[in-house]
Order: sequence, then C-alpha cells, then structure tokens
Amino acid sequence: MPDEPPRESPPSAIPAVTVEKRGNAVVATLNVKLLDDASLKMLREVVDQAIADPSISPIVLDLARVELVPSLALGILVKISGRCASENRALKLAALRPQVRQVFKITRLDGLLNVVETVGSALQ
Repeated sequence: MPDEPPRESPPSAIPAVTVEKRGNAVVATLNVKLLDDASLKMLREVVDQAIADPSISPIVLDLARVELVPSLALGILVKISGRCASENRALKLAALRPQVRQVFKITRLDGLLNVVETVGSALQ
C-alpha cells in the first residue's frame, strides 16, 4: 500500500477563542484543551484589540475548557498580563480546571496573575 499523505481534519465549527463584550469588560473564552501556538496567537490578538479600546476593563480569560498549559503558554500569559498592567487594564484568568490551577500554584504564577474562580466573579 503506497504511503498516503496525512489527512487534514475538518475545520472546527468553534474558533479557538471566542470573544464577548459584557458592559466594559471583554470575556475571551478559550475553546481548546491545549494552549498551543495558534490559540495563543489568537488570544494575543484579542487582548491587543481590547487594550486598544480605552473603555475596556477588565479583560477576562475564561479557561474552563483548557486542560493543558505548556511552559510557553505560561510565559505568554505573563507577557499578556504585563502588557495589560502597563496599559492600566485588569486581566483576570477565570474558571481554571484543578489541574491547570495546580500548574499555576506550583509555578507560583497564581500570586503574579489575577486568578478568580468564575467568569461571574471576574466581572464583579
């Protein structure tokens, strides 16, 4: 049997990052299990757009569907947080799964980043 080229999977109906404006806040929901390069690129674009609007704050990242956060993603989240802080915007990470919360705790990023229990609490 000849080698067949790998089949491409059909595009997902749900984008990796969806954005919803709620009052003055922006909620970016990550619809992926793994924070990979593509989803991080989309996330940076969303945050850049939110920062460009001076009326937006807070910026909430809903991580409820995320199961794996590689070290590269942790570094990018720290950079995004720093960029938000330099522009006087609040960045809140919401709804972390227990295994993701554990990664933030082990790396002590839970003390550096604003981690909240739910999207609702992030909006209060």
